[in-house]
Amino acid sequence: MRYGLDILMLVLLVGEMMFFYLPPLVHEAVGVAFLLPIAWHIALNRRYVSSLGSGRWNEPRALRCLLNILLAGACFLTVISGCLTSSELFADVVPFSLRSNPLLYQLHSTAARYFLVLAGLHLGLHLKAWWQKWLHAAGITARPLPARMLLLGLCILLGAAGIYAAHQDRLVEHLLGAHIFMTPALSYNGAGYALTQAGIFLLFAESGWFLSDAKGRWISSTKLSGE
Repeated sequence: MRYGLDILMLVLLVGEMMFFYLPPLVHEAVGVAFLLPIAWHIALNRRYVSSLGSGRWNEPRALRCLLNILLAGACFLTVISGCLTSSELFADVVPFSLRSNPLLYQLHSTAARYFLVLAGLHLGLHLKAWWQKWLHAAGITARPLPARMLLLGLCILLGAAGIYAAHQDRLVEHLLGAHIFMTPALSYNGAGYALTQAGIFLLFAESGWFLSDAKGRWISSTKLSGE
């Protein structure tokens, strides 16, 4: 169930990033509906939320908490700014002078990119555990050297593709809040642009995986030094 929910949220997120190719009503309706799986995800992980006030805090735990706070903030800003700039669902509720404000459009665009990046990092922190469960379910208990080399090669290819996708969509400029009306990625068809956004997401998911691995090594070295 958890894996299916995460995949659903990934599909919805990439779909929402394709606003240029969607009718405004569809984009807004999917954006509002997106809140349901997000709420479900939080409910499934309520133990993590309730555990924040207890236990020992170290650098990896603080970093993970900060990432989750930033992700929640990006999600909140994306949803609120999207509602305020609505041209369909909330057009009769939000004054025209407010929903036509270009700064709100820019805020929505920038927050959505941060949402994509932070969601990728968030998934990446859990991707190693996912991978271990998949291997266990497949009955693979040991990974020979050729399999590890193949995985490394795949990671390199995905990373390179993600960097190229980020360049094509001018991700850095978007994150800096620049006013961008056209990118090379927008010259693709809908499927090509979806792959671009998926590539950016996977790039940061892979980065999160490496951070998770570094966290594990840091914890292990801390325990060894304390013995």
